[in-house]
Amino acid sequence: MSFSEDLENLGLSENEARVYLAVLELGEPTIGKIEKTANLHRQIIYNAANNLETRGLLSIRELRGKKHFAIENPSALEDYAEIQLRKSRDLVAQLYERINLKRTMDITRMFQGRNAVHQYYINNIRKQPKGSIIYILGVNSERYFEIYNKAESPYQRFEYARDKRKIRLNLLLFGDKEKEIKLNSGRKLIELRILPKLNNGPMDIMIWHNQVGMLLYANDPYILDIIGKEAVEGFKEYFYVFWNLGRQVK
Repeated sequence: MSFSEDLENLGLSENEARVYLAVLELGEPTIGKIEKTANLHRQIIYNAANNLETRGLLSIRELRGKKHFAIENPSALEDYAEIQLRKSRDLVAQLYERINLKRTMDITRMFQGRNAVHQYYINNIRKQPKGSIIYILGVNSERYFEIYNKAESPYQRFEYARDKRKIRLNLLLFGDKEKEIKLNSGRKLIELRILPKLNNGPMDIMIWHNQVGMLLYANDPYILDIIGKEAVEGFKEYFYVFWNLGRQVK
C-alpha cells in the first residue's frame, strides 16, 4: 500500500493526500510548484489545502504576495487519526441509541483478531438462508481485502459457500468508483452502489439474516456482533436511507 493510500485510510480524500504529500516533498512551496508535483488544478489544490488547514494538518501563509504552504507538525496526523477513531466509537454509540438496543446489549458479542473475523464470516454465511441478501454498508473494499485476501483460503471458502447458497451481497461503499469496480470484479451475486467519499470512521456494517456485525479496522481487527430481530430491522432502515442515495455501478 502506498503512502497516499495510507493517508486516504486515515480519512483524507485522494486530492487532500496528493496535496499533503506534495507539500511534504517540496518543503514550503507555492501553489505553482504544488500544481506541477500533484498534477492537480489550482482550485482543487486550494480546496484541499483549506480542508487540511482546518484539520491542523497544513499551514498557509502569505510571503511577498504569494501563498506558501507548509507541514509544520507531521504528528498532527496521529491526532487526526485518534479523532477519527473517536468518531467511529461515537457512531457505534449513536447507532445503538437509534435502534433502541439498550435492552438487548446482553446479546452483543465480540470477535477479535484476523482469524476470528475470518471464522465469523464463514460461520454466518453457512447459517444465512439460501437465496437471501446480506446488506453491507462499508468504508471501501480495499480495507476488506487486506483482511480477506482473495488468494487465501478464508476468502475462497466464504465466496464458494455464498455462491453455492445463492446469497446476494448489496454493497454500499464510500470508495472510488473505478477502484471499487476493479476490486470487486469477478464476484458473483453482488449489487454495488457508491456514495461520495466521506470521512467516516474505519468501520463496516454487515446486516445478516438475524444479526448485525460491525467490523472495525484496527491494527487488530474485530467485530461487534448483535443478535436479534430488532437490531436487524433497525439497521436495515438505516442502510436503506443511504442505499437509496447511492449510485449503482454493478
